[in-house]
Amino acid sequence: MLAYSGDVVFSLIKGDRIRADVLLSSILDISRTRVQRNILNENFILNGQKIIKNSYNRFFKKDLIEFEVDPLEEVSVDPEKIDLEIIFENDFFLVVNKPAGLVVHPGAGHSSGTLINGILYHLSLTDNVRGLLRAGLVHRIDKDTSGLLVVAKTPDSFEELANMFSQHDIDREYLCLAGGKLRKKKGVIATFHGRDPKNRLRFSPDVRNGRRAVTHYEVTDELPFASVVSLKLETGRTHQIRMHMKHLGHPIVNDTLYGGTTKTSDKCLNVLLSKSGRQLLHAGVLGFKVFGTEYCFKVELPSDMRVIMDYLISL
Repeated sequence: MLAYSGDVVFSLIKGDRIRADVLLSSILDISRTRVQRNILNENFILNGQKIIKNSYNRFFKKDLIEFEVDPLEEVSVDPEKIDLEIIFENDFFLVVNKPAGLVVHPGAGHSSGTLINGILYHLSLTDNVRGLLRAGLVHRIDKDTSGLLVVAKTPDSFEELANMFSQHDIDREYLCLAGGKLRKKKGVIATFHGRDPKNRLRFSPDVRNGRRAVTHYEVTDELPFASVVSLKLETGRTHQIRMHMKHLGHPIVNDTLYGGTTKTSDKCLNVLLSKSGRQLLHAGVLGFKVFGTEYCFKVELPSDMRVIMDYLISL
């Protein structure tokens, strides 16, 4: 843990306010994106209190600033020929429509056969860019969630996109099938977000000192057994939508980790749910701006969700 007095801060800002991420990037001589990740990992301590806002800017000469830098993630990733649905690509980034069941990044239990292995093969990456991907993607979606992901191809675009995600300046829209009928057809879910103390595989809003998580939702259709819900992320926490739908009392259908319905009184529907075998959640819209140009990408529902919804509509 590195420690600095407020005098160090004021020697840098000379009386003007400065964001915590900008300040620490200057002091430590590391990228602002890396600082932001460490702040969100609760590695920034100010006068004994954890600060998790990158924009925090109230520093005084009496302050004691403590900061710990997590080591860069070192992952050995080999190129593999994997069929990928790349819907857009330019010199700076590519956008891929990830199918359900495909792991995004190598990790415990998944040393190969991931999206990143396939992207490395597709791009025939230089060592420089491969090192960038080892440090982590700009963002991720769960293995059993389908939909859009953007992957940076250069250090500059990685930095630009990572900053936009950290500032929540990204348009991300999802569609899910939620169990039952929601009482309120439209609203905002704003909670804390942290590891569930009763199940470390899940996340929960019932935590102390958790990070802020905000999801906007709207019911677009009511079907037998379930509702079609459109969701927009204001923040992008791990399992955020899955956690928030459980919090509403309407977990996503087939989401076994968060208590979603997997069986109904309809035998044909049960067969379709079993064949799908995953939470019915799809990232269908992704929009952002890179180097002054705005982009917006949209993909249709995958076949497993479409078949289930069409069947419910026919009942």
